[in-house]
Amino acid sequence: MLKKDYLLAQIIELAKKFAYLLQRKNEGDDITILSDNYYHELNVSAEWLENSECEEIFCRVGDWQLVELLVKMMVEDSRFENNRYMVLKAQTLLFMVQELDRTFSFERIDLENKIEKLLESC
Repeated sequence: MLKKDYLLAQIIELAKKFAYLLQRKNEGDDITILSDNYYHELNVSAEWLENSECEEIFCRVGDWQLVELLVKMMVEDSRFENNRYMVLKAQTLLFMVQELDRTFSFERIDLENKIEKLLESC
């Protein structure tokens, strides 16, 4: 039970930080440093994400809900927006999340559509 409570608290805290990241991005701020800090909280870095396989990323992050947050951050990260390889990696991670949690999610559908649009523009 303690592990679930800890994960839930971590997910809530990162979700709040992600909302702040989106707010700053919408205001036109450079969110690179913020993104790096949030990646660090998930025990990854932007460079490590680029060089790692999806399975390795999933294992390091550990929980599918945290991986879903990571995918959202990757999609919003300006360093990855025009990087087709990284957008495909985010898409693969999202598919892995969907395999573990088959609950229908409008938010996940929107994220999938956003990834598709990014792939079209790459």
